[in-house]
Amino acid sequence: MAARWHSRALALALLLLALDVRAEGPPDERPWYVPDHAALQLAGSIGLLSAGPGWGFLDDALDAQLLLGWAPPAVAGEDFLTVTLKGQWHPFRLRWSGWSVRPLTVGLLLSYTFGDEYFVTLPDRYPDGYYWFKTGLRPALLLGGSVGRPVPALGLRNLEGYVELVATDYRLVHFLRNPVTVETGLFSLALGARLRF
Repeated sequence: MAARWHSRALALALLLLALDVRAEGPPDERPWYVPDHAALQLAGSIGLLSAGPGWGFLDDALDAQLLLGWAPPAVAGEDFLTVTLKGQWHPFRLRWSGWSVRPLTVGLLLSYTFGDEYFVTLPDRYPDGYYWFKTGLRPALLLGGSVGRPVPALGLRNLEGYVELVATDYRLVHFLRNPVTVETGLFSLALGARLRF
């Protein structure tokens, strides 16, 4: 239980760190390792809620985020934590009347789930080949879009809302083998906000 609270405290610290670096100076004067945005996400196969810092590259056409996620037992059947590395590409952006719209986002994520019941290498209690996937490590593809606008009153270059469809390796393989076996659907939906400073 203590480890879980430590992980939650770490998530909060990461988010606060990301918000605090606004005082480090304009984006082009920051060292590369200083986050330039923070993200808060609902669902999307990495926990009910996840949050963490992010880094934008090439005029924010590329994003990387490190998110710590959590899901309560009431939603997931048990209390679990994840840490996720997400990479996204936004190939183009449309601007209209102060708004910035990125109608297409493609990306990859890799999520690790903490807990003794999740594994990265097959436990000895299972014969070789019993599971083809790693329950503790989930790669996934994502497809989405975002819309946002600057909010100077809050010191934000851009406040964005985004939506993503996430397909994990497990669901993709089962869908390709037999689409009717994916009873809950190929994709899970993620909704989120990015605060760019």
